[in-house]
Amino acid sequence: MAGLSHFTTSKASMEKFEPVFLNQFEITITPPAAVSVPQGNPGSGNILLEQVKSIQGLQVDQNPGEITQQFKFAKRYYAGAAPSTTGLDVTLNFEVNLDNNNSMFVFKVLRQWSDLIYNPLTGAMGLKKDYTGNMLIKVFDKTGSIFRKIILKDAFPMTPINEMNLDYTQMTIFDLNLTWAVDHFEDQFI
Repeated sequence: MAGLSHFTTSKASMEKFEPVFLNQFEITITPPAAVSVPQGNPGSGNILLEQVKSIQGLQVDQNPGEITQQFKFAKRYYAGAAPSTTGLDVTLNFEVNLDNNNSMFVFKVLRQWSDLIYNPLTGAMGLKKDYTGNMLIKVFDKTGSIFRKIILKDAFPMTPINEMNLDYTQMTIFDLNLTWAVDHFEDQFI
């Protein structure tokens, strides 16, 4: 009899299908050429990856929503004619540490990137070709086998770096949150 709540009637149970864990990911951030990124561990070379806590806004599944028509009290539903957005607003949350030179290297890299758009100390503004970069997000299982890649193209910081709220009464660590505008993306999965 189908549908009985027993271990042996569940294909996921019997085949030992693994769940998708949301903490199994890596991100490679490729900033514009004018931004200098310090090297990380000799094996990785991606020190920004080591400081990323979380990523929000990966709403790659989009559709145009719905529209309705009405005849008296009966509604007819249709797919809309255009999606409300075609890009993404992705928020990256970083932990901020000091390196051996007493430098907030994550802050420094992201400030350099933001200054390419608008430098608040000089008033200089940049061109899009000079301030966009790319990001590659790999999602994998516990053994490291990648089953999804999300490639974010022509990304740039669209919000200012969050302020440092200094407070003698709190024992908090400075986290840096920055939202990026992403023009287009690729979503590859098995």
